[in-house]
Amino acid sequence: MKCPISILIIIFSNFTFAILLGGCTENTTDPSDPPVAGYTQVDFEPSWSSDAGRIAYVHSDIDNKYTGIYIINSGGTNERIIVSDFARCPCWSPDDQWIAFSQFNNIYKIKINIDSLTQLTSDGKNFFPAWSMDSGLIAYSNSMNSIDYSIMLMNSDGTQKRIIDGNGNYPAWINGSGSLIYFKPAKDISGSQNGDTLVRYFLTGNIKQAVTVLNGSEHLVNMYPVFAGDRFIFCSSDSTGSVYIYSMDTDGNNILKLTSGQGYSPDFSFANKKIVYTNRSLGNGRIWIMDKNGDNKTQVTF
Repeated sequence: MKCPISILIIIFSNFTFAILLGGCTENTTDPSDPPVAGYTQVDFEPSWSSDAGRIAYVHSDIDNKYTGIYIINSGGTNERIIVSDFARCPCWSPDDQWIAFSQFNNIYKIKINIDSLTQLTSDGKNFFPAWSMDSGLIAYSNSMNSIDYSIMLMNSDGTQKRIIDGNGNYPAWINGSGSLIYFKPAKDISGSQNGDTLVRYFLTGNIKQAVTVLNGSEHLVNMYPVFAGDRFIFCSSDSTGSVYIYSMDTDGNNILKLTSGQGYSPDFSFANKKIVYTNRSLGNGRIWIMDKNGDNKTQVTF
């Protein structure tokens, strides 16, 4: 059983990526510029199994022996750790027998019976693996300088690595279409970052298509896009440093805010049409489930 958790307060700013992608720990305070928002983050980066029966997620604990990647039934039972020590970004294989994840700046995969740990990357810092349900490819983010992140593809055994975009982050597959989406920093006329462009990449033809630009006071930093059929789900940090979950049409229109309290790292399941996410509101920080439209929010981890 995991121990009680102290509140984790982290400064959120325009430089959120540096905090989230440092590959060290979530239990730090970064002395960066405003905006600043307090939040709790205990269980985060949840990922649905293909049948929506289980959720993999990251748990951060003041007692390091309880920190790691866990699997839990979607009803909140049979919780168990499969990766010890601080790790990030779990995602399921198409057959639900493996979990890919990031740890110590590299991407690994492990069977859910805690067998056959395999290292897949070795160069730079590597995060956010996304395992395609139909092609077997893994998309991920790679940085060689800790500042600029590239979108990469590799086979599920770690071979045939190739870059598809030299400036992007948070890849996610659009199942059955041979394409994926990711966020790419948007620039204003002075060259400064002004929000993010959601890009769709088509494997056939190596075609990149800009879907929409998210910017303004509600969408300063945009993260974790996911395909949900007729909608994209994502989360954004606003001008106060708070993070909320949104959905929008696949053409970038009709943006809807799904969480009134802070929401983070969403994932969508086609099996049950539900979104799993972190309720990042101060004092919670646990895994929750909600309907695609934001209704019927239910807490899973405690």
